Amino acid sequence: MKLEEREEMRRAILLFSLLLAVTFAASKFSVGILITGEIGGNAIYELVQKGALEMASEEIEIKIVEGGYNQSKWEQMLISLAALGRYDLLMTFTEGMPASVNKVAKMFPNQKFALLDGIIENPLPNTYSVAFRDDEMTFLAGIFAGLITSSSLPGANEEKVVGLIAGDTYPAMTNVMRPSFENGVKAVDPSIRVFFGVVGSWSDPSRGSELAAKQFDAGADVILSIAGGSGIGVIEEASVRGKYVITVDSNMIALNPSVILGSFLKHIDVLVKNTIADAKAGTLPFGTSKRVGIAEGMIDYTHDDPNFVSNVPEDIRAQLAEWFEKIKAEGLPKINNE
Repeated sequence: MKLEEREEMRRAILLFSLLLAVTFAASKFSVGILITGEIGGNAIYELVQKGALEMASEEIEIKIVEGGYNQSKWEQMLISLAALGRYDLLMTFTEGMPASVNKVAKMFPNQKFALLDGIIENPLPNTYSVAFRDDEMTFLAGIFAGLITSSSLPGANEEKVVGLIAGDTYPAMTNVMRPSFENGVKAVDPSIRVFFGVVGSWSDPSRGSELAAKQFDAGADVILSIAGGSGIGVIEEASVRGKYVITVDSNMIALNPSVILGSFLKHIDVLVKNTIADAKAGTLPFGTSKRVGIAEGMIDYTHDDPNFVSNVPEDIRAQLAEWFEKIKAEGLPKINNE
């Protein structure tokens, strides 16, 4: 073969390889993920990142954008991502985003959207949403708090008082999580008092510590923290005072096993993976919304954590497990607090 012919063949092979690579890249299923907040220090978004990155492959491309804590910018960021026209699926989160997702979905009817940890009541043909049954998670946490404050644990006092500290006020907290936590507590003992405090930020540990100090001073011996990064201050204050904290979303016991007695879990990493896989397969039911909880295996607690097993008395663990199975089989009970 002449030198010119070999060179021509080499160029042809190179061109074919480049075309093949471009075709393959173009065939990747592309997912854009808008984090409504920041990943670092936020247990739920660390799980989102974990689940999403586990789906990244030669067939699936993942792009994660952190939206920060200025909520007024989230909708515009979603619009910007949709306007790019490069994503097969745009995913975002929280109960604060349904209106924005619906608005942007109307603007871009050919773009597919998935809202997780939030619900779209009137879904469009290009939207899908799935929310957790947060009432199940916080009710179970209330049961646990009620059992702790009624126990003979070293950090429990004679006063039957528990606390809840939230990062901010929002409909799911006001209408679902706070009342469900209180119902769980009252299911153990109607006489137990429940304090409630709001940090006003998901990233202010100092303020979290201040609120925890007030609740502990008023007799609380265990606090449920749903405060994001602000919850670090709650944990630190409890550690100084020899009191207890319950956390949510991911297993945080290892941060301070003698203080964090248990964590109530949302398996949002699994939900992210399932959503991406179904969207790629073409089986995600756009135009629908649903809720998932204990029965679907999406809400759980740290029942098998070694520190939970060693630090929580057996009778409390047994009662909590009984409630878990009851909710799994029958749903939440109706509580009359009158």
